[in-house]
Amino acid sequence: MAKILIVYGTAYGQTERIALEIARVLRNSEYAVDVARGDRLPTGLALDEYDGFLIAASVLYGRHQRYIQTFVRDHVTRLNAMPSAFVSVCGAMAGSAPEGVAMAQGYLEKFLRTTGWLPKIAESFAGELAYTRYSPWIRWMMKMISRRTGRPTDTSRDYDLTDWARVDQFAQQFAALFAAARHGIGRSVTARSEARKSDLDELC
Repeated sequence: MAKILIVYGTAYGQTERIALEIARVLRNSEYAVDVARGDRLPTGLALDEYDGFLIAASVLYGRHQRYIQTFVRDHVTRLNAMPSAFVSVCGAMAGSAPEGVAMAQGYLEKFLRTTGWLPKIAESFAGELAYTRYSPWIRWMMKMISRRTGRPTDTSRDYDLTDWARVDQFAQQFAALFAAARHGIGRSVTARSEARKSDLDELC
């Protein structure tokens, strides 16, 4: 049975939930899947035991987790040689602000440029507004950002903004591409066009 490794980074737990959902879909496609948090990797983890990789990270203050960037840089040769996928979780994907999607894509593309990684597929998903788990200052800041971008502003509760149907579709797409690549007919896809820059940072 083909074996896939999922490595993720998370700030408030939503990226972990997305990684676990993708793992569930892949297992239903009859793949063996291991899931590990990037800053808590098992001792003696051997990447040569895996046939494919999926990396997931969230955007925190305008950048993805540093330990995920380090993991990808350290293993970029193997990641580029094997079927792989990247999931970026970013609050900018949610709300009514027209620039949000471009911002999220810009964060994703910057990660790929700076690490040199060329995953077969890569996509951004909205995360969560974890108001009840933010510090008072972050809660206030996120409320102000949400007010400007058309997201919920009631800080007495949390909001799951992830499109789970799209997450499942992405996982199914990776399963199909992984199968095709293992039979020698897959091809890599590069990141999309350059998104415009913004000084708006997101927490996911």
